[in-house]
Amino acid sequence: MKTPVAPLVVTFNVACGIAYAQSAPGSMESPRACPAMDGSARLECLRDSSRESPPPARRVSDDNWLVSETTSPVDYSPIVTATTSSVSGSDGPAMQLAIHCRKGRTEVTVAGAALSRSANEYVISFRLNADTPIQLAAASPSFGSGVAFGGDVVKLLSTLPEDGHIVVRLFTRTGPVQDGQFLLSGFENVRKKMAAACKWPHVVARPGR
Repeated sequence: MKTPVAPLVVTFNVACGIAYAQSAPGSMESPRACPAMDGSARLECLRDSSRESPPPARRVSDDNWLVSETTSPVDYSPIVTATTSSVSGSDGPAMQLAIHCRKGRTEVTVAGAALSRSANEYVISFRLNADTPIQLAAASPSFGSGVAFGGDVVKLLSTLPEDGHIVVRLFTRTGPVQDGQFLLSGFENVRKKMAAACKWPHVVARPGR
């Protein structure tokens, strides 16, 4: 029997959400077995599964951003991920920009089918609207694929305006440059969720241009 996996999308059918949630170690009955029971035994099984399982992830859309919120099954700390796709840039598939909060740490990553080299081979150029581009160190992400932004990403995210766009370029000593333009529309709500989950210090955002 395959191990049940917690769903990533919120469902309004509570019983269905509980039935597919991952049961805690030591549980007498797995959630998948609950529907096979009768009467009060089935209800009690579902209630036990609900108490023992971490809540499923909630996914909401903030304009150009898809935000997923859940909690760690280990220590119940918040896990928040916000992703958006590039609207223009290099030829080929769109690039994805993601902001993560896990274990109290904030991380920004960019990923795409064309980014095939190891992260430490890249250099990142970051430009906000018509500002002068700044160069950022590239790092391996703590989980998943892609390239992570080095440096103080909390400060970078905290001071971005509520609207506009950013252009991210990744290049190596050899090979083509990969770039993507990402819209900031809806970013203010994303920033608030990340700041609350990862307990950012208070920093005033830059006004839009």
